[in-house]
Amino acid sequence: MQLLLRPLTLLVAMGTLPALGKDGPKTAPPEGPSRVTLTYLGTAGWILSDGRVTIVIDPYVSRLRFSEVLGRKLEQVPGDQRALHSETDPLKPDEAAIDRRIPKADYVLIHHSHSDHLLDAPYLAKKRGAQLIGHESATNIARAGGVPDSQLITVRGGEDYEFGSFSLRVIPSLHSTLSQKHYHDSRIAPRDIKLPLNLDGYLEGGSLAYLIRFGGRKILTFGSMNYIERELEGLRPDVVLVGTNRSQVENHDYLGRLIRVLERPPVVLPTHWDDLWLPFETPQTEALKRLETFRKEVHALSPETQVIIPRYFEPLELPPVKPR
Repeated sequence: MQLLLRPLTLLVAMGTLPALGKDGPKTAPPEGPSRVTLTYLGTAGWILSDGRVTIVIDPYVSRLRFSEVLGRKLEQVPGDQRALHSETDPLKPDEAAIDRRIPKADYVLIHHSHSDHLLDAPYLAKKRGAQLIGHESATNIARAGGVPDSQLITVRGGEDYEFGSFSLRVIPSLHSTLSQKHYHDSRIAPRDIKLPLNLDGYLEGGSLAYLIRFGGRKILTFGSMNYIERELEGLRPDVVLVGTNRSQVENHDYLGRLIRVLERPPVVLPTHWDDLWLPFETPQTEALKRLETFRKEVHALSPETQVIIPRYFEPLELPPVKPR
């Protein structure tokens, strides 16, 4: 059985995000599948919406420019007008970009607390009145950003919550394997943490995955190029947002184990695949080459799985699905 996403888009391009309605009620959807769209925000960021309820995942549209990260000099694009940051500079979200790109949010899900997942989230949650869901570090940083406790839901993995319009299973996970397998960060952001933070201040805080049951579909999201295989048994999602980037090669049989334990999902979309240090309008030439390899590897493992490469800010409509 194969799902079709409309429209099929295979190249990265600029786009505009249409307003989905600023004041949609947070009510339960009608019985049966409803119209659901997925919109890619770059990095690990997505908007999931049925036109009434909007779930934002790891929003990061500030797209800050850095000269160097972890000792690596970053490519600088001629004519790039963005302010240039160092790793020790205090980081602030681009509020105008957030307002323009994400006009609605009822819920914000955070996979982990690095800046490319969390920097924009406190401003977005506070501005839109959204519930923010994440690990203790994520909610502590969001509180420091002015999000009231009534809008914060702290999770640790293992929860399975009902929200009426959707349900959410919180899944323990792992961060990408970095620095030739030497990456490790066990720090937890304290409750009294203050903003702004520099790049290192946005610590991982633990990693999560999410299974979102929404509009008659099961959508599994990852925020990194890693996972805990046993935690994924029996999930059988309809759509999977698979972390894919250079670091996945540090894991044994990364895609093979994932596709098999998820029982060959009908639709796969890559996430966290682009070069997040480049401005949105810069062609992602090297990343697209990696994605072609990704597509071929997934198809070799599961020929019936549809691999979709989304455009920035262009909604993809998910059709109703048949029970698996």
